[in-house]
Amino acid sequence: MYRSTGTTGLFDRWSRTYDSAALQRSTYRPVHDAVLGRLDDLAPEVVLDLGCGTGQLTARLIERFPGARVIGADLSAGMLGEAAARVGDSVAGLVRSDAQRLPLRPGSVDVVTCVESFHWYPDQAAAAREVGDLLRHDGRFVIASIATVSSTGARLLRRATERRGAAVRALAPHDLDRLLDRAGFDVVHQRRVPRWGPLTWPVLTEARRR
Repeated sequence: MYRSTGTTGLFDRWSRTYDSAALQRSTYRPVHDAVLGRLDDLAPEVVLDLGCGTGQLTARLIERFPGARVIGADLSAGMLGEAAARVGDSVAGLVRSDAQRLPLRPGSVDVVTCVESFHWYPDQAAAAREVGDLLRHDGRFVIASIATVSSTGARLLRRATERRGAAVRALAPHDLDRLLDRAGFDVVHQRRVPRWGPLTWPVLTEARRR
């Protein structure tokens, strides 16, 4: 996942238990399934899994697109260590990088996935612009992120979590739409993804680069 450096240590520690079978099955697998479902009609050459965490989705992208160069990127060294153990030499590259300064050439990527990490980015607009620069024309940006219902709810959640040292920026869907539009994207699909338990259902957003 990508986040400010102030919360990186939290995710380094979380990397040790993130791959719990129960957690993955109930919380993350349904979201990964939904993201992959939006890619059924594609045959990309380069795929970036932004905020790849322990590489659960990265491994599935490698399996789905065996002819593609699949890159996993995250800011947490702990998460990347787990991802390296999972995907080994089958991935074209695992990179430790901030979402706003990715070490890839402009216009070199066909698909960017971003699951359960966008709400941690301290500057979401800058991250969206960075992804827009990397994507080719008509490239896909598929985000799955927790989201509030309203802009007011997002502000209240951010303020409450800032006081705990790990701000969550769970944009309401209409605010994410506007942010992506300003970054050069057209939103073509958006819905809540149901999953088990009391956790907020994340919003899946698919956008295409203009």
